[in-house]
Amino acid sequence: MFRTLVIALFAVSAAPAFAGPGADLGEEAAALRDEAQSRADALAAAPAAPAGPADDAFVVRVEEFAAAAAILSRRIEDADGPQDLRCIFRGMSADAGARLDDFAEAETQADTARVYLEYVYLFNQAAEIAPEADADLPRVEPDPGFACPASRDPLGEG
Repeated sequence: MFRTLVIALFAVSAAPAFAGPGADLGEEAAALRDEAQSRADALAAAPAAPAGPADDAFVVRVEEFAAAAAILSRRIEDADGPQDLRCIFRGMSADAGARLDDFAEAETQADTARVYLEYVYLFNQAAEIAPEADADLPRVEPDPGFACPASRDPLGEG
C-alpha cells in the first residue's frame, strides 16, 4: 500500500504541469523584476552621475512583456473570463510601455534607478497575478491524431 502511494505520488510530481500563458507571463515578469532590481541597485552606487540610455535588451523584453500582457487580456476576454483580470493585464501592458518614456526623461542615475524600481513593482504584481489567469482560460490539448504536414514524408516512402 505504502509503495503504491509513493509510486503514485512520484508519477504525479513527475508529470509535466500545465503551464499556460499566465504562468509563462508570470515567469517572465519575475525575471524582469529581478533584472530591474539588479539595475536599480547598480545605479544607486552613483546616484548623481548623469543618466545613460536605457539598455536595449531590457527595453525589448519590456515591449515583449507588454505585448504578451495585451494578448493575455484578449484571450481572457475571448474566453469570457473575469472583467477584472482583463483590465489588469490591459493596464499592465499599457503601463509597461508608457514607463519606457521615463528612461528618456531621466537626468541622473538616481532618476533611472527610480524608473527601474517602478518596473520592479509592476513586474512583482504581474508575477503574482498572471498565473491565476490560466484558471480562466480553456486548456488546449494537442490532438494525438494530428500530423503536421511538414512531418509527412513528401515522397510517400514511409
